[in-house]
Amino acid sequence: MNRGFARFIGDVFQFTADHALFFGIIGVAGLLFGPSVLVVLERKDRLPRLGVWLYTGLLTPLLVLFLLILGNPQDYCNDPLPHEAFRRFYPLALPLVPLYVHVLRAEKLRHPVQYTLILLMLSLGVFSITIGQELFHLAYQSAQGQGVVYSGARAWECAYLNNASERTARSLVARATLFFLVVQMLALILARRLKRRQGGEQTEAALSEPDV
Repeated sequence: MNRGFARFIGDVFQFTADHALFFGIIGVAGLLFGPSVLVVLERKDRLPRLGVWLYTGLLTPLLVLFLLILGNPQDYCNDPLPHEAFRRFYPLALPLVPLYVHVLRAEKLRHPVQYTLILLMLSLGVFSITIGQELFHLAYQSAQGQGVVYSGARAWECAYLNNASERTARSLVARATLFFLVVQMLALILARRLKRRQGGEQTEAALSEPDV
């Protein structure tokens, strides 16, 4: 059973690699425009339940997996991008803003659980390649006394990299990521409860007003 599942996962990755451009376009479009499309369609009452589940259970996990692999390679020396390049990914947080605003301000949500999962997963991916990278380099520099030097001589950098400092830095990033996710989840839940309470109070106030 496990061997068959592993073979299936391998076939999926092989198929994705063979059609990298196609899936890359879908992934970029899903990340940049997906949250906004969900908000617009829900406000117009045209959002199909199947579409929400496909975006939540299929496209979003694939996007997060790609971002996590990009930001956290198995070996730091296999990282394809220098630290400065990761700072270009901060604008990826902007496509999430419409969905955040909708979740926090909408009087009624048809898919609150799915929206929460989407925000948590996508923000995890963006966090890993932005703030996570900043924390990694800061922690490594604090433990080692200097940051990672990108001289172009990858073999020298791999030999120079202090493994103990790298593990310390990755441990800090893991704790910060967990804290970020927990705080975000609690904030979303609290915001929705406050919104429902305000809606209930307004309804009671309207019912208690005497008819003229």
